[in-house]
Amino acid sequence: MKKYIALIIILLLVFLLSGCSILKQKRELSDLDLIKKRGYIIVGVRSDAPPFGFYKDGKLSGIDIEIAQNIAKYIFKNDLPTNIKFVEVNALNRIEKLNSKDVDILVATMSINEKRKLIMSFSIPYFVTSQKIITRKTSKISNLQYFNKDGRLAVVMGTTGEKISRIVAPNAHFIGAKSYREAFNFLYNNQVDAILGDDCILSSYNGGEFKILNRAYSREYYAVAIRKSNNSKELLNLINAAITVLLDEKHLNLIKARYII
Repeated sequence: MKKYIALIIILLLVFLLSGCSILKQKRELSDLDLIKKRGYIIVGVRSDAPPFGFYKDGKLSGIDIEIAQNIAKYIFKNDLPTNIKFVEVNALNRIEKLNSKDVDILVATMSINEKRKLIMSFSIPYFVTSQKIITRKTSKISNLQYFNKDGRLAVVMGTTGEKISRIVAPNAHFIGAKSYREAFNFLYNNQVDAILGDDCILSSYNGGEFKILNRAYSREYYAVAIRKSNNSKELLNLINAAITVLLDEKHLNLIKARYII
């Protein structure tokens, strides 16, 4: 008799625990639901990466900023400025900011690659770029392998440029920069001989005193990054829909034209 009572108690506990688990699952909101409930989306963006994210007249501006604003408009069905909050990130901390939930999404010159796919999800691409070298006009540097024997190369830490430089020129003397702004300060002050970085960003920083070498060391696709979770799938689908509208209506081309000469 005691065995039957014990069995009944165990079954009741299992039933109660299962019921609690189901209720908890029902109460758990998706990332998109949480954003809508909060009333605004928190977007991680860069401020050192023109033409994608930079300050103009004291205000964040750029291609990534406008893409983020269009995503917010798509979510809330209006373009009120209160629908979005920007959080500045850099190449080193942006993934951490995303996974720690300091931001909901990243629109921050984030290139898709297989390693990153293991820890985050990506939208459809919205921009294509490549890794190139920028150096002084009088420089005799012609390729990345040059740095295996001589010279100093700046790379922005946490970028694909850092990874590529270590593969192509493993014996190079690297100078790690926290931002493109810092990397260019190194170049201006003769602390480095060249920078390896995203060609579109290098072009924006180049005032005519440097040259960008033709050879490209990668072909990369920028995309919006979100957390890799079942709770994020609805948000990802909506972001893809928003970007698709921008592409189909050619609006993305108009955004790019405003910032890329």
